[in-house]
Amino acid sequence: MSRPRFSIVMPTYNHGRWIDVALRSIFDQGVGSVEVTVMDSVSTDNTPTILAGYGERIQWIRRKDKGQADAINQGFALVRGDIVAWLNSDDTYLPGAFARVEAAFAADPSLDFVYGDALEIDQEGQILTPNLFTEDCSRDRFYFSHDYICQPTLFLRREVLARVGPLRPDLRWFLDYQWLTRFFAAGLRGRRLPHFLAANRDHPQTKTNSGGLRRWWEIMSVLASTPPPGPLVLARRCVWIYSLEYVIKTINAAPWGATDDSSRDAREARAAVLARLNRWFMKLVSPRSFNDIVHRYHRDVVPGGGTVAGLWRQHDASAAPAAR
Repeated sequence: MSRPRFSIVMPTYNHGRWIDVALRSIFDQGVGSVEVTVMDSVSTDNTPTILAGYGERIQWIRRKDKGQADAINQGFALVRGDIVAWLNSDDTYLPGAFARVEAAFAADPSLDFVYGDALEIDQEGQILTPNLFTEDCSRDRFYFSHDYICQPTLFLRREVLARVGPLRPDLRWFLDYQWLTRFFAAGLRGRRLPHFLAANRDHPQTKTNSGGLRRWWEIMSVLASTPPPGPLVLARRCVWIYSLEYVIKTINAAPWGATDDSSRDAREARAAVLARLNRWFMKLVSPRSFNDIVHRYHRDVVPGGGTVAGLWRQHDASAAPAAR
C-alpha cells in the first residue's frame, strides 16, 4: 500500500455540531492522498452517525482516552503519511492550505515544520478576526514572549515525531505550547507561511475559555520548566503576558457589567477596564506581523463575505475556470 502524503489526526468528543465541517475541510483540499484518523473518546451525541457516513475514508477509533494529549499521541502512533498534523474537531482548515504546505516542504527539504496564519471564528463559522499574534519563526520570541504558532496551522514531517517525542499527557491546556518548546530545544527548523491556513473556533465550551485559574497555573508550571528554568522565569515577559491574559479572560467570563440587567455605569466601566487591559496586553506582546496580517486579511479574507463557507465558495469559483 502506498504511503499517503498527509496524515491528519482528529481527537474528538461530542463535537457533532462541527466535526463534519472539520472533516470536509480536509477532504476538500484536493491534494494527493490523505489519511485521516479520528480518535473518538466515545462520543454520546450525533458524532458516531456522522463518522459512520465517511466509511473507509477515515480510520475511526472509538475508545476512552486519558485526555486530549493521550488521544493525539495514540493517533500519531498510527500515522503513515509524509506530512503530519492534528486538527481539533471544532476547528477547520481553509482552502488551499495543503497545497501551500506541500509546496513549502518540497521547495526546502531542510524544513522540519511549517505553520501559517489563522482566523478566529464563532460557533456558526462567522469570521470574527484574524489571529494577530502569529510571527516568523524565532526561538527566543517563542521562549520569552508568547506562543505565536496557532496549533491548527501546524504541519510537520513525520520524522519529527520520533525526534521530539509525544505530547505530555498530564497537560490539559498548554500541551501544544510545551510540545513546541521541544521543537526549538531539538534545533528543528521551521517557517511561517504568509497565508491563512486554518480557523480556530471560539466558543464558551473551549478549554481555553473555561480553564480559569487552573489554566494559568499550568502555564506558569510549564514556563518554569523551559529555558531559562528556575527563578529566572519571573524576568521573562511571557510570565506577565500569560498572567494578563488570565485577568482579561476572567473579566470576560464574569457576569459583572455583561448581563441584560446590568446598569449603564457597570457596562461602561467593564468596557473601559477591558479596553485598557487589552491595550496593555498588545503593548506587552507587540506582535511583529500585525500590519502584514491585517493587510492580507482585508485582501484575501474580507472578499469572501465574512464566513468560512464564503471562503470555500470564493475558492471554488476561482478554481472553476482553470478546471475547464
